[in-house]
Amino acid sequence: MNISRIMALAGRILRQVVRDKRTLALIFVVPLVIMTLLALVLNSTSSILTLAIVRPTGSDSSRVNTLLNTLLPASDKLKTIDISAEQVTSTLNNGDADAALIFPANFAQDIASGKHPSVRIVLEGSSPATASALSEQLQALTGQLGVALAVTQSGQGLPATLNSRAPFSTAAPQYLHGGSQYTLTDSLAPVFIGVFSFFFVFLLTSVAFLRERSQGTIERVMVSPLTRNELVLGYVCGFTLFALLQALVILLFVVFVLQIHYSGNLALVFLISALLTLGSVNMGIFLSTFAQNEFQIMQFIPLVFGLQIFLSGIFWPLAQLPGVLHPFVYILPLTYANEALRAVMLKNADLAAIGPDLAALLLFALVMIGLSSLTTRRHLA
Repeated sequence: MNISRIMALAGRILRQVVRDKRTLALIFVVPLVIMTLLALVLNSTSSILTLAIVRPTGSDSSRVNTLLNTLLPASDKLKTIDISAEQVTSTLNNGDADAALIFPANFAQDIASGKHPSVRIVLEGSSPATASALSEQLQALTGQLGVALAVTQSGQGLPATLNSRAPFSTAAPQYLHGGSQYTLTDSLAPVFIGVFSFFFVFLLTSVAFLRERSQGTIERVMVSPLTRNELVLGYVCGFTLFALLQALVILLFVVFVLQIHYSGNLALVFLISALLTLGSVNMGIFLSTFAQNEFQIMQFIPLVFGLQIFLSGIFWPLAQLPGVLHPFVYILPLTYANEALRAVMLKNADLAAIGPDLAALLLFALVMIGLSSLTTRRHLA
């Protein structure tokens, strides 16, 4: 074993890396950027749940509201807002609350007259874990409120455990979206459809187009009667067709093999995936023109894919992300794809409801088509 030969080879590798500025950035700069971003997000976000309360407003309701305020858990993980009965659906749909606790207007008066009123719990439902946790918490809360009212009514100061009958009932929780059968897999399925369609299409397209260039296939095709515009469109259409088939396979597998629960139109789900795929294909072609080998293609992944994982609402709600990141959040295609896919599959949204998201994905696709066509024409020239 010759140490000098080993060191000579190692030195050559080091010189190659030092001369490649993009590789140096990948090794030293990109990890620091990603870690800084992750720390900023983790330090600025928290799993805060919001409970909307429709309080009783009739006569003698102050006593009920006082007891309710006393029993509400003093936690920085749960905040409450007061709304009217007419605002329940819009508040939950807009994401302003995760659940609603609804008291009849004449709640206290009905109890006093022995009518045994019913309290309703409505869960937003698109996150099964959140819905389950809030359902248990709210049923426990109403149970404690019933015991407290029963003790107050009896005037005997009996311990809570000795009261056998609450002066009101709590209806079974209702779900605005989803249902008790929905699981964590169901809530994550829309995100996975978007992420995998975007990532694998970008990776395969960029590597495949790079090989077309490196193997001289493009040069050989150029001697045919095809014009440069026809050649560019041919490559875009070919890669896009393959990518659309891949997106369709992913969608069908998730729905029919994994058998996830969903409530929306699958045609809309495929439309969202198709627009995302169209943009991803052309982004892959565009960025591949700046790479000389597969390793340089891999260098784009942390910036193209890593940033979107943290900032597109996959792990944290967009509203909880730091304000300084919002300008970046809303230029990422996965942000709009995830919002639209969740709206359709979990909330049964129609075409009009996801129109803005589709428009953003279409704009992204058109920009990428323009950039890929421009760089490809330059390469052919």
